[in-house]
Order: sequence, then structure tokens, then C-alpha cells
Amino acid sequence: MVYTWDDIAHQLGLIISPALWREYLRPRHQRLNAAIHHYDVKIMYHSCGAVYPLVRSLIDDLGIDVLQSLQPRARGMDMQRLKDEFGDQISFHGGVDIQHTMPHGTPEEVYREVRDRIEVLGRGGGYVLSAAHYLQNDIPTENILALYRTSRTAH
Repeated sequence: MVYTWDDIAHQLGLIISPALWREYLRPRHQRLNAAIHHYDVKIMYHSCGAVYPLVRSLIDDLGIDVLQSLQPRARGMDMQRLKDEFGDQISFHGGVDIQHTMPHGTPEEVYREVRDRIEVLGRGGGYVLSAAHYLQNDIPTENILALYRTSRTAH
């Protein structure tokens, strides 16, 4: 798997308009991704933020196989909606909230969020359980342990 990225969004929306993205960024990623796919490997694409408006293009135009980081508190990043609309076409990586749940929640809240991500994004496969981004130093050790100790088996 090859990991590519372009932070194209922030908490409330896209950093660049879809039209500008299509004109300036899409062609470069298309060339890069065509070269990567030539070697028959998967592409994991990273962008923080509210990327929902471009997910269809990321799949159809860029040929990504995995979308990472799934920032759950960003506008429009509803996990159920993402799974329902795109879960049969791409896999997901991330989705456990590092803005509130991991640093400020209880271990029980972390457990519940992890279980929810497994139930929603893991249904039928295609999900790599992970925090939405790197674990930061403000996260209590108990919450990190709760993330990793939660059963990965969907109920």
C-alpha cells in the first residue's frame, strides 16, 4: 500500500473549491495514482477535515482504495453516511475522535465510540480501526488502552 495525502479540508469545509481542486490538484494525483496502480498496490489517501464533498471524486477520479483519517467532528463526516454511500467502493481508516473523546472522554466513552466505529464502518469489512489522526500527548493512557483493548469483533 502507498500512502498519499493532501489536506484539502478543515473542520468546516474544503480548503479549496471543488472546481479549483479539479483543475489543479486532481490531475497531479491522477498521474501519481496511475503510476502507483501500475504496480498493483493499493492507495491510502489522507486528508483531515470535512472531505465529504469530494469523496466521490477521490474514488472515481483518483482511484483511491482507502480513505484516511475520517475526522468525525468535521462537518458532514457522518460515519454511517460514509459507509452507506461509499463502503462498497473503498475502505476506511481512522474515525475515532482525537479532538474530544480520546483526550477528554472517559475510558468508557472511548470504548463506546470504538464499538460504534466497528459496528458502522466494520460492517461487511473494509475498515481499519484507528484514531482519526496521530495520538497526541494530551490523551490519558487509560483512553489509549481502552482504544486498543476494545474487542474488534462486530456484535
